Amino acid sequence: MFFVAIIVKNNSIIDICWSLNFILATIISFIWTLAQNRVISIGQIVLTSLVLIWGLRLSYHIAKRNIGKGEDKRYKERREAWGKNFYVKTFFLIFMLQALWATIIISPVAVSNAVDFSGLTFNWIYADKSLSEIIPLILGGLIWILGFYFEAIGDRQLKKFVRNPENKGKVIEVGLWKYTRHPNYFGEITMAWGLFIIAITFALGDWYIWFTIIGPLMYTLLIRFVTGVPEVEKHLITKPGYEEYMKRTSVLIPFPPKKEKY
Repeated sequence: MFFVAIIVKNNSIIDICWSLNFILATIISFIWTLAQNRVISIGQIVLTSLVLIWGLRLSYHIAKRNIGKGEDKRYKERREAWGKNFYVKTFFLIFMLQALWATIIISPVAVSNAVDFSGLTFNWIYADKSLSEIIPLILGGLIWILGFYFEAIGDRQLKKFVRNPENKGKVIEVGLWKYTRHPNYFGEITMAWGLFIIAITFALGDWYIWFTIIGPLMYTLLIRFVTGVPEVEKHLITKPGYEEYMKRTSVLIPFPPKKEKY
């Protein structure tokens, strides 16, 4: 994708391909286990299906939003600042760095897909398992669904708001955006933690699965403090009314808006 970006002179293509990294790592680990063990577990089916739904929806959404609109201002700024080192820095600091991040973030699924599951095949019955194993599975699934709801519905609400000419220049404060400034980012983080909980549930016998907690943990920190919220709000802070919106609305975790003091 780096070479494609060079040809079309648009590094925004990495945003479209970001979630496809998740899909690629998940499918590779899924096929690897299928080829080695000749059996597919319920855990692998659940995890792989959720990642496919997440990744394909996000990639489609970003592609539909970005295609035909030129390079994002973030990448334009880097293009100007990096000068003669542009291509080298683009390769390592944009494409390879994001590939590394994506690999770490999806590691709970990739590792869980690759381990040898203990009898969790198509014949696996919930009644044969203890509550300590069933509850984390259900909890992880519900957390993932909550995250997917916030991301998908948040994106749809923003799209509808922007398309309305009456809202030009205004700050969105309807729907989920009334309770969090970044419902889509909250959804991303929540889905990552949901996948981790499901992964450790199905690979409970393999203690090293716990090391993959670095995946959702790093994703949370990246979105909150590095590439997500700070990058977006750096440009939005100059928008009329956004600073007031920031004072009364939670950054990520949804909360009722603060009442204004008179």
